[in-house]
Amino acid sequence: MMRRIVVMAFGFVLAVGVGAVFLIVSALLDPATREAGFAAATSGLFAFVEEDVRAGGWSDPLATFGFIVWAIIIATCVAPLAVAALIGEIAGARSLLWYSGASATLAGASPWIARAAMGLDRAREANPLELRIALLFFLTGALTGAIYWLIAARPPARQMARPKPTL
Repeated sequence: MMRRIVVMAFGFVLAVGVGAVFLIVSALLDPATREAGFAAATSGLFAFVEEDVRAGGWSDPLATFGFIVWAIIIATCVAPLAVAALIGEIAGARSLLWYSGASATLAGASPWIARAAMGLDRAREANPLELRIALLFFLTGALTGAIYWLIAARPPARQMARPKPTL
């Protein structure tokens, strides 16, 4: 039992790490995502600095940017995989389709889940850039789920082997 918990934790941490690296690198390589991310980061950074100056203090704007990146990684890599892994372990699922598909679906839907949770009116709308970012989140979720399955949820080799035909 302890070995299973260690393997699951190792698989989870490794999958989240690879997913976070994939998310950041692919977001920087895609011109539209990079431009949208840069615009959002600069506007958020300037709003934070303006609020800090008005309040009379000067906090670290890079810490705020780091918090935003951390929140995106939690919403696209950690939370979807945690839900998929928890349900999969309780149900005894050993399918790549379950871990990768559930994690990808939850990660891809995370912008709309967040909007619906906050009660925003635009919870059902999306523009092409949002769909492109949702696709990136979907691919990140699929990657994290597949890596977790490969390390922690794959059925034993004796179950995966095909039975030999008898002659």
